[in-house]
Amino acid sequence: MRRELLISAGPGEWRAAWLEDGAAVELHVERGDTQPAGGIHLGRVVRLVAGLDAALIDIGGERPGFLPVRGGAPDLNEGARVIVQIRREAQRGKGALLSTRIVPRDGPGDGLRDPARLAALAGAREPPAQLDPAPGFAAALALRLPGNPQHILADDPGVLRELHEAFRAAEIAHRSVAEWPVDLDALFDAALASTLAVPGGGSLHIEDSQAAVLIDVDSGTPEAGSAASAALAVNRAAAQAIARQLRLRQLGGGIIVDFVGLDGSRPRERVRQAMLGALAGDPAQPQVLGWTRLGHLEIVRPRRGRPLSEAMLEPQGTRKSATALAFEALRALAREARAAPAANWRLVVAPAVAAALYGPAVGALRGLETRLGRRVEIVVGGGGDISSFDIVKL
Repeated sequence: MRRELLISAGPGEWRAAWLEDGAAVELHVERGDTQPAGGIHLGRVVRLVAGLDAALIDIGGERPGFLPVRGGAPDLNEGARVIVQIRREAQRGKGALLSTRIVPRDGPGDGLRDPARLAALAGAREPPAQLDPAPGFAAALALRLPGNPQHILADDPGVLRELHEAFRAAEIAHRSVAEWPVDLDALFDAALASTLAVPGGGSLHIEDSQAAVLIDVDSGTPEAGSAASAALAVNRAAAQAIARQLRLRQLGGGIIVDFVGLDGSRPRERVRQAMLGALAGDPAQPQVLGWTRLGHLEIVRPRRGRPLSEAMLEPQGTRKSATALAFEALRALAREARAAPAANWRLVVAPAVAAALYGPAVGALRGLETRLGRRVEIVVGGGGDISSFDIVKL
C-alpha cells in the first residue's frame, strides 16, 4: 500500500491529509492546542478521587488528565511526580485518559521510551513536562497517524527540516498545493458538511453530538426498480460512504445509523455484512454490534483523538468556529504575503474572528508578523457573515 501525507502548513495551524493508494482516508488538524494520544509526560498528581478509583494528573493541558488507579496505589499521593502516557486525548470538555504503562511505538525515537531513559529525562525536569516526543507540530502529527508515511508533500519549505526530524524514513518534498493529487480545501469542506450525497443516489445526514454520532440515510427518489431493491442498493452504497466518513472525520464512540427501512431479517443481514466489509480496513477496528429494536444499526469505534468537527466547528453546530476562521484568514494572508513580501497588510474580519486572533490564534498572528517583519493591522468589519474576511495590501 502506498502511504502518503500531504501537509498545508499555515501560521499556527497545519492541515493534513493521509492518503492510502491515492485516496484520502484521514484528515488532521494540528495547532499544538491538544496533546495527542501516545505522548509521554511527566505529570503531577493534583487530586486523588477515591470514588472513581482515579487520580487527576496535571500534564500541562487545559484540564487535568484522568488516571485510573484500580485497587489503589500506595505510592501515589497528591503532589507526587508520575510518568504517564496519553491513551485518549482530551476532548469535549474531558481531560485526557492516562496510563502509567508505557507502550512502545514504531519509528525513530523509540529508544527514548526505555524506562531508564525516561526516568533520567524526568529527573532533570519539573512537571508538567513532555518527555516524548519532543514538542512540535510534526512530532504531534506523527503520533496521530495510523502508520509511517512513505512520501510527504508540504506546501511550505520552511517546515521541511522539522518533517525530516519526525519522519526520517519518508521521502519529503516541497510542492505547491496546485501540484497535489487532491484538493485539500475541498476534502475539509466535504468532511465538515452535515449532509453529503451517496454515490448512486441518496444522501447521508451526520450529526456528531456529545452523546453519540447519529447518521441518517436518505434514499432520495429512485427512478427505477422496486422500493425494496432501491433501499438495499442505497444502504449498501451508504455503508461504504459511512465507513469512509468515520475515518475522515475522526469520529468515535457510539454510532447509530438509521438506514433506509428494510423489511425482514435477510435484507438487514445483507446491510450488516456490507457495513462489516466497509469497516474492515479501518485501523481503529470498529465493531458492528447489530440492530436495535427500533431498527437502527449500532457501531462502536474506539476514540483516541478529537473529532475533526471539534477542531473546526462551533460546539454542537455546523458552522466553522471563530478560531478556525482566524487560522484560515492568517493562512490566506500568508499566501498573499509570499507574492508581495515588502507590502504592509490589513486584515478585516468579523468581531468574533478578531477576538480569536487576539485569543487562541494570537501566537500564530505574532509568528506571522515576525516572519513578515512588520505588524498586521486587524480591523473589525466583515458585515454579518462571520466567515468573510478581506485582505488589504497597504
